[in-house]
Amino acid sequence: MTRLIILLLTMTTLSSAQADMLHYAQRFTHHSALLGETRQYSVSLPQEYEREPGARFPVLYLLDGEKSLLEVVGITRALRAGLNPAIPPLIIVAVHNTDRMRDYTPSHTMTLPNGSPAGPGYAVTGGGPRFLRYLSEELRPLIEERFRTRAPALLVGHSLGGLLALDALAQDGGQFQGVIAIDASLWFDYPRNYERIASELTGPLRHASSLFMAVANNPFTPGFGRSAFHRDRLQQFARQVVAAPGANLHVTSRYFEEEDHHSVYHPAVYQGLQWLFQGYRLDLAPGHFSRQG
Repeated sequence: MTRLIILLLTMTTLSSAQADMLHYAQRFTHHSALLGETRQYSVSLPQEYEREPGARFPVLYLLDGEKSLLEVVGITRALRAGLNPAIPPLIIVAVHNTDRMRDYTPSHTMTLPNGSPAGPGYAVTGGGPRFLRYLSEELRPLIEERFRTRAPALLVGHSLGGLLALDALAQDGGQFQGVIAIDASLWFDYPRNYERIASELTGPLRHASSLFMAVANNPFTPGFGRSAFHRDRLQQFARQVVAAPGANLHVTSRYFEEEDHHSVYHPAVYQGLQWLFQGYRLDLAPGHFSRQG
């Protein structure tokens, strides 16, 4: 009987301990006048935020953030681990999605890249410019008023979100100093967006920006089905921009042969952040113990 009581007390204690919640982010809701709807975003603060009350931190904005926030928090903590972190502590803002076909497409089209008619979901396309205004005119001011931020502001986008991230640089408004564009959907409204964005990024930019492009081994393209159209056009675009970047654009691209359109996200963010912050890690070679960058 005594053993049974001890067992029950132990189980009760474990149950109470397991009930503690682990919090890595806080969710906010606000009304967007530009988009005419209620929007949500989540914010994950670095561990240093409370420990260093006078410090300010760069901000990493994630498109489709409701799906990728936890993954990216893990990536940034891995890159910060140990005595010689590879990146600075970051405030991560997850921009929740409501309609990606509307918000992430720079132009309106009802035609697939193979020339066939697109489905009814394409009727809302073309809201990208307005959504970029939302990011710069509504969301960023909210973040910068509520939290202790500093430059650089970074943007991560995947698929259609990657297309929007490229367009953000092409617009050259200076809102984002660094962009990670992951398997960007340059097939959308091809060749209209492809040619326009390539022209802008190989021409002079007013604002200094860094761009990391990730290309997956993706054998599918909307309209074509199983086809290398998307992959090959994106590789061609990356080679063109890397070979002749416009003034003020620092750019690189990587082809992830072993990754598909979805699995490429994790290594692309990891390597993209390493590249964007190259020089942050201490050079521990003998005689070189100073922070660079």
